[in-house]
Amino acid sequence: MLEFNANNLEELEIEARERAYEVSAYVVAGVIKALENGVDKVIVGILKNVDLDLSVDKSKYLEVLETNLFRLEEAEEYELCKEAIIWIKKLRKNPKQT
Repeated sequence: MLEFNANNLEELEIEARERAYEVSAYVVAGVIKALENGVDKVIVGILKNVDLDLSVDKSKYLEVLETNLFRLEEAEEYELCKEAIIWIKKLRKNPKQT
C-alpha cells in the first residue's frame, strides 16, 4: 500500500504528481489484482497524517486503467501495460464486469 505524507488534499495532489509513475504502477497493479480476484474495492494508499484511505471502487476500474496507461508507457512498465490493455479490452467488451 502506498503511504502519503500529505497533511491535506492540496499536498496530496502535489505529492501524487511528484510520485506519478510509482502511483500509476501501484494503482494499476492493484486494480488488475482486484479484477483477477473478483474484489469490488481496492485500497491503494493511505494518508497517514490525516488517517484517510485512498481507494478505487469497481465501477471506476476501467477509467483508472485507461487514465494511467500513458504513464505506464512513459515509465516503460511494458508488462503492466500489456496486462492493463488486456483488462481494458475485456471491460469495454463486457461492462458488467465492473
